Amino acid sequence: MRLPLLLLLTASVFFAPRAACAQAQALHYSVPFKSGEGYARYRIPAIWWMPKKPLLAFAEGRVAGRGLSGDIDIVLRRSLDLGQTWQPLQVVANLHADTCGNPCVVLDEASGRLWLAFTRSRGQDVENDIVSGKAPGTTVWITHSDDDGATWATPRDLSATARKPSWGWYGTGPGAGLYLRGGSKPDRLLLPSYHSDGGTYRTHSLYSDDHGATWQLGGSAADNTSEPQVIELDSHTLLMNARTIAGFGGSRTQVISRDRGDTWQPAEGLAPLVENQCQGCIYRCFRSGSNGQFDWIFTHPITPGRVGVHAWISEDAGRSWPHAQLLWSGPSAYTAMVRMQGGLVGVLIECGEKQTYEQIVFMKFSPEWLKAGKAPEMRPPPAK
Repeated sequence: MRLPLLLLLTASVFFAPRAACAQAQALHYSVPFKSGEGYARYRIPAIWWMPKKPLLAFAEGRVAGRGLSGDIDIVLRRSLDLGQTWQPLQVVANLHADTCGNPCVVLDEASGRLWLAFTRSRGQDVENDIVSGKAPGTTVWITHSDDDGATWATPRDLSATARKPSWGWYGTGPGAGLYLRGGSKPDRLLLPSYHSDGGTYRTHSLYSDDHGATWQLGGSAADNTSEPQVIELDSHTLLMNARTIAGFGGSRTQVISRDRGDTWQPAEGLAPLVENQCQGCIYRCFRSGSNGQFDWIFTHPITPGRVGVHAWISEDAGRSWPHAQLLWSGPSAYTAMVRMQGGLVGVLIECGEKQTYEQIVFMKFSPEWLKAGKAPEMRPPPAK
C-alpha cells in the first residue's frame, strides 16, 4: 500500500508547511503511463523540462509486456500544464518488431534542438545472448525534435562511431544527458552510456562536439557497472554515478572526469550510496534563494527487492546524505528527475500496488521537504 497520508494540494500550493511535511508523502500527482493502456507494459523512464516548454515523459512501450526483448518502442507523453494532465501517447521510435530501449534525452541549448538517443536489438534476441556473442550486438540510434517533442525526425544509426566491434550489449543512459558549455572548446552534448565487452559491463561516455552532427566515444569509466547518470560539477568536472553489477559490491560506483568525459578516475571524499541492484538517478539542482549553491538528490529503492523508492539529499556535494523521504512505499524501481518551475523537482517512478511495473507515475516534491526527513539506516549487502 502507499503511505496513508497524501498531500491533496493544487499545483500552485504543492506542500504544507515544513513541520507538516516531515510526516507527509510527496504528492502522487498523475500517471502518464499505465501498463495495459496502449502497451502491455511501460518501463525505463526519462524526463525533460525547460521553462516555458512542455514537460516530456519518455518510456519504453513493450508490446508483449515481457523483459528487454521482443517488440518494444520508444514512446512519449507531453504535458502542457506541468504534469497535471498529459497529451495522447506518441510513438517516437518504432523499428518494426525490434527492441528499442534505454531512452536518453539531452537539449542542445545553442540551437534548441532536443536529442533522444536509444538502442536497438533484434526482437528475438535476449540480453544474455547478445553479451555472449551468440546474437548480434546492440546498435545505437538517435532522433531529434525541433518543436519541443511535437514531432521527431527519422532515427539514424550512430553505431559506426558510437560503439566498438567487440561490444555486445549497449545502453544509452537511461535518463538524461548533459549540455556542456565549452568556453575555449566547442560546446559538448554528452550521453552517459554503458556496454558489455567480453562479458564485462562497463560505463562510458558518448559525445558530440558539433551539435549532434557526429558522435564519438569518450573514455570507459569503470568495470562491472551499468546504467550511469552524470552531473556537472563545474565547467570541466563531471561526476558519474553508476549501478554496480550484482556481486561486485554493495555501493554505487562513483567516478570523476576532469576533461568533459574523455577520461575517468575514482571519485574521492564522497559518502557511499547503497546499491540495491537497480538503476538509480542522481540530480544536481540549484538551491532556491542561495548564492550559487546546489543540492544533490539521489533516488533508489530501499531494498534489493525493488521496494520503497526514496529520495536522499546532500547539501555538501555528496560528502554526506543525512536527509531522505519515501516517495513510494510499495514495489518501485527505476526513476528519472528534472528541476521544474518554482524550485520543485519532478520525478517519474516505476511502481505499483502489487507489482513493480503496473505504471510509471509522475510526482513533484520540494528539496526542502527532503531536508525535513531523516535518512533511513542503510547497510549495504556484502560483496559476493
